Amino acid sequence: MKSALIEAVRYKTTLILIILSLLLHSCQKQSPLLIKKHRILMGTLVEISVIGRDADNTEAAIRDAFGEMERVEGLMSRRIPGSDVSRINGWSGVKPVKVSAEVLRVIRRANEISKASGGCFDISIGVLLDLWGFEGNEAHLPGKDEVSQALRSVDYREIHVDEMASTVELKRKGMRIDLGGIAKGYAVDRAFELLRSRGYRNMIVNAGGDMRVAGKKIRGPWVIGIQEPRDRSRILATLDAGDISVATSGDYERYFTMDGKQYHHLLNPFTGFPARQCRSVTILANDALSADALATAAFVMGPKRGLHLIETMERVEGMIVCSDGEIIISEGLKGRLRFLD
Repeated sequence: MKSALIEAVRYKTTLILIILSLLLHSCQKQSPLLIKKHRILMGTLVEISVIGRDADNTEAAIRDAFGEMERVEGLMSRRIPGSDVSRINGWSGVKPVKVSAEVLRVIRRANEISKASGGCFDISIGVLLDLWGFEGNEAHLPGKDEVSQALRSVDYREIHVDEMASTVELKRKGMRIDLGGIAKGYAVDRAFELLRSRGYRNMIVNAGGDMRVAGKKIRGPWVIGIQEPRDRSRILATLDAGDISVATSGDYERYFTMDGKQYHHLLNPFTGFPARQCRSVTILANDALSADALATAAFVMGPKRGLHLIETMERVEGMIVCSDGEIIISEGLKGRLRFLD
């Protein structure tokens, strides 16, 4: 009798422990978790941060988001043989090339921003980028005659998009487009939309400073830091962000120095040399594709024209750090930035 009683007590104790374990596991599973993962893609560090309630499912969704960005890179990198963009370049001045709907859409949007910026944003600068060597590890200062020759291949108006035939044609022989100023933003958008389709509402997809944000952290808003252009160890300002895209173009990102002068990769499509009127431009927009391209456009345009572009674009705000360090902020962004001493 005593033995049976002991066994019954043991059984009940074990059952209680199992139930408590299951309840604890259930509570842990339901508690929000911040999951962060990073990977090198498109030549930059990509970090995805997501608030989820199941670590395994959230990590799987993040892996798929990285995969989506890699897929976009496979379509839009001119360095990948067989990509849509490499095929467009390969047939420049010869014939139209049939491309995916996504590439067609990105190039059409690039041309719209080119027109809005008076040609200061121009994806047909591929020949110039090759001349300067910014795409590899051999950046150098080209001669003025070389630059003049390369400029003959730069003109976004010679990029013909045929919506009905789904084709893109470069009208001039030797033209080369480069989507580096817009495709990264599009890849961020695609990763973001994939995560949102899986039910996630609080997240950041950040590709080297081009990011799209939604919702908030577990406690409080997401806080975005804007780089101080002349001190990489310092944040110039912060911004509470939610449901917005942010992109920054700066002269500190890719550059080399020769005879004490810095030459960066943000080239003026009209002169063929680096644009000199700004240190950095930060854009806020609804989507990362637009923010990415508009940051480059405004940087090349310079403070006065760049601010005018920002102010005339719907649901776009921005901050410009001028070459002399002066800071210019669009009307809708004033009061939202916290500047750090």
